[in-house]
Amino acid sequence: MNATTAPSLLNATSSAKFVLFGIPRAEQVADGPVMRGFLEVRTEENAEPAKVNVAAWLKIGRQSGTEYLSLKVGNNSAENPDVYTVGPFYGRLFRQIEERGEAKRTRYFGFIENAEKTGEDEDGRGTYRTHWQLRLSAKPAVSNDGKTHYISGQLAPAQTREEAQPTDLPF
Repeated sequence: MNATTAPSLLNATSSAKFVLFGIPRAEQVADGPVMRGFLEVRTEENAEPAKVNVAAWLKIGRQSGTEYLSLKVGNNSAENPDVYTVGPFYGRLFRQIEERGEAKRTRYFGFIENAEKTGEDEDGRGTYRTHWQLRLSAKPAVSNDGKTHYISGQLAPAQTREEAQPTDLPF
């Protein structure tokens, strides 16, 4: 799975999983990720799934003040960390908490994309061109033994602008 084949690989599959596990505080490093996990893409029914590593850093939106996870997706080696066999791709994962009476429901949504920096705006922030984007939806989960809490979800192709803006309006 590389920059050009990731979307076609996902379109051809019926199964693309996403999981993130919290890194224990004692194992976290300064400015390092707070969660790690993987994407698992199965392209054929009996084929071995392709696994791609994911790391997540806790960030706060500059303008909104909203907490989110900044994702880095890719496979590289400790011996040569600048050379990737897959990626690197980047994304974001946002948390949404809905309160219904006393019950709370937590969901996560976001994206993973392949984009290149094309310049900077008047505020010095980067401007990017997106080559492809995958939609991510997830929820909190707990292992069968009840000890490990993690985030589990699915990937799907993101809506294209043409799909998001239909030409035939309902009224």
